[in-house]
Amino acid sequence: MGNKRPRCISCNKKLTVWGKTPHGKKRYGCHVCKKTRVYHQQRKKTDFFVLFRQYILWGHTYEQVSDQSGYSIQYLQRTFQVFFSQEAPHLSIIDQSSFDETFLLLDGLWLKRGFVLMAYRQSRTLTILHISVVGREAATKIAKDLLTLKQAYIFTGIVSDGGTGIAKAVGDVFPHAPHQICLAHLHRDIINALGRYPKDERVKELKRMADHVWLIESKEALQWWNKQVHMWIRRHHLFLKEKRYDTDRNSWYIHKGVRSAIATLQDLPHTSFKFLDHPLMPKTTNELEAQFGHLGKRWLSHRGLKTERWESFMRWFVYFYNEDIAHRKTKEA
Repeated sequence: MGNKRPRCISCNKKLTVWGKTPHGKKRYGCHVCKKTRVYHQQRKKTDFFVLFRQYILWGHTYEQVSDQSGYSIQYLQRTFQVFFSQEAPHLSIIDQSSFDETFLLLDGLWLKRGFVLMAYRQSRTLTILHISVVGREAATKIAKDLLTLKQAYIFTGIVSDGGTGIAKAVGDVFPHAPHQICLAHLHRDIINALGRYPKDERVKELKRMADHVWLIESKEALQWWNKQVHMWIRRHHLFLKEKRYDTDRNSWYIHKGVRSAIATLQDLPHTSFKFLDHPLMPKTTNELEAQFGHLGKRWLSHRGLKTERWESFMRWFVYFYNEDIAHRKTKEA
């Protein structure tokens, strides 16, 4: 379909082409009032914020954004640098009135050495409540984040991977809240200590008991399982105490992996089964780990980004991510 013919601003009649200007632009004339004029075509203004959102949220590269918009890569880099230099908008506070119990999930995503993204999210909601970029999982910095969240939210319990810094920070800020240590993290540690395919029958039996933790859904089942673990320890106490000596009579335990797994298994009833008292409490931090997958993909897409820009990148990503979730909820409603 062709372009619509322009109309005269005096009599509102349709205009026809009336030659060209010395610069080669079309001149239009009116047959009624005999007036002529040149109409300049207005270019559509580019919304660079939309392009920046595609770059951050969807992982589009500069080459892809350049092909789509027609701007050069160098110009886009200079334009996006303005957004990176600005502070990302603050994350909106979610309404907790519709939840009977609220549980805080927190975990750290190690993108590279000395660069950890601490993310905080409420269970059963996709909206990220808070993030911070730290060099390591230090208790003081995590406690600062928890105090910020405590001022805006109320949590029934905490779920984390049980890292030393996280455990200390949670104990300081939420001393009376139940702290569920992620069952998946501890189970993974046990399997790594025992080996995925052990050859010794005694270790195979212990591995089966470790895999059985996923079937425990009541306190009675937990008591039975805990009794089985202690029976295994009593039967194979000599196996656990086997040592090896060198020529200088220095000794060390032969089965270090098994001993490490036993220590973790003995702690499990006290650390990773708080969900038995709170049925709505998650067993693991897998909900948060799934979101880390999105961040990992963005890391691969923009791994050439300078380190000093990564903190700003993460804050913009979480802002756009939460905005996208809110838009989807509104659309579904």
